[in-house]
Amino acid sequence: MPEATGVGACPECGTTGVQPGQLVCQGCFVPFSLMTPVRDEDSDPDPTAVLPQVEPDAEHTRVMSRVPGSLPRQAKTRRDAPPRALRLRFPSGEIVPVEPGVRIRLGRDAQYCPAVSFLAVHDNLSRLHATIGVEIDGSAWITDEGSTNGTWVHGYRLATDERAPLRPGDTFRLAADVTVRVLL
Repeated sequence: MPEATGVGACPECGTTGVQPGQLVCQGCFVPFSLMTPVRDEDSDPDPTAVLPQVEPDAEHTRVMSRVPGSLPRQAKTRRDAPPRALRLRFPSGEIVPVEPGVRIRLGRDAQYCPAVSFLAVHDNLSRLHATIGVEIDGSAWITDEGSTNGTWVHGYRLATDERAPLRPGDTFRLAADVTVRVLL
C-alpha cells in the first residue's frame, strides 16, 4: 500500500494522508461533513469557525455525481415518475383498473363489491372475499377478508388480514376457479 503523503489526519480514526476537499476518510469511510473538526491549541478558538474552503478546480477535488463526457440533465428515477394504475384481468375478460390510493373489494356480493359485480356468478366466492389496494407510491397488495375458500398468492394461501405484495405479471386466485392476472 502506498505511503500517505497528505496534509492532515482524520479526526475520527487518525488516518494520515487526508487531502483538503476530500469527502470521505479512506481509513474509516466516514464523511468528513459528519465529523467534528479537531483544532490545534494555536488555531482559532472561535467554535463557529468552519473548515477551510477548497478551490473547486483543485487537482484532488472530483465531482462524483457526473460521468465524464455525459450531458447535464435532471435525474429521472422511479420515484420521479408518477405512479400508474394497476389493472386486473379476470377470467371472463373484464379488466378493472385500480388507481393509486384506492382499494377495491373483491367478492360475489354486488352491494359490498360494486366494481366487480360480474363475480356474482361464482358461488364458491365469499360475499366479501379479498381486498386489493394500490398505495400512493404505486406499490400494490392483496389481503384475504376471511373468505371460506381462500385467496392464493405466489403459491400459498393467505391468512385472514395477511397482506401480500402484487406486481405486474403476478397472478392470484380467489377460491378454486377465479384466477386474476395483474397488469400494468
